[in-house]
Amino acid sequence: MALDVSYLTAAGAGALCALVVALLAGRFPSPITRAIERFSHAGYVLPGVVVALALVYFATRVAPPLYQTLAMLVFALTAHYLPLAIGPTGAALKQVSPRVEEAARGLGRAPIEVFRTITAPLVRGGILAGAALMFLHAIKELPATLILAPIGFETLATDIWNQTSFGFYEASAIPSLVLLAIAAVPLYLLSERGTVTA
Repeated sequence: MALDVSYLTAAGAGALCALVVALLAGRFPSPITRAIERFSHAGYVLPGVVVALALVYFATRVAPPLYQTLAMLVFALTAHYLPLAIGPTGAALKQVSPRVEEAARGLGRAPIEVFRTITAPLVRGGILAGAALMFLHAIKELPATLILAPIGFETLATDIWNQTSFGFYEASAIPSLVLLAIAAVPLYLLSERGTVTA
């Protein structure tokens, strides 16, 4: 099963993109950064099948080599669930006073060094919570996976769907239990932090 490859990659990419969006919106507020933040929520309001079909249209017309690749699937999952990572990351960033970063820069540290040694450790919990939320939602995303995944690419969700579509409910029990076990870890961590959302 390729479960961990696609969904963990999407969660990691989403966490990185969410950090960039949260930093732009939180540290450099302007009409442009607010527009970027609002635009990043566009994929979440659409059903996964709509996002997938839009990407199929784009890939077949503009970038045929990307059609039915893992990169396209990861991009779809990231674009679809990005707001789930932006929320916790932005909330964690708001708790870090800009004066702390300014003080570090005033002591001679470069902006990248300030981010690496001060900002990133302080917002790490929010980043991990956002990545876990993205993973939990992406792991159950079936339409986008079925439409965009490469031929022969199987995840636990697609295996469960294949088995149940032929009426093999008993055969789908094992992958279902494995999926529940995998989802239980980030769900437990999120519930401990009190950041679980519907």
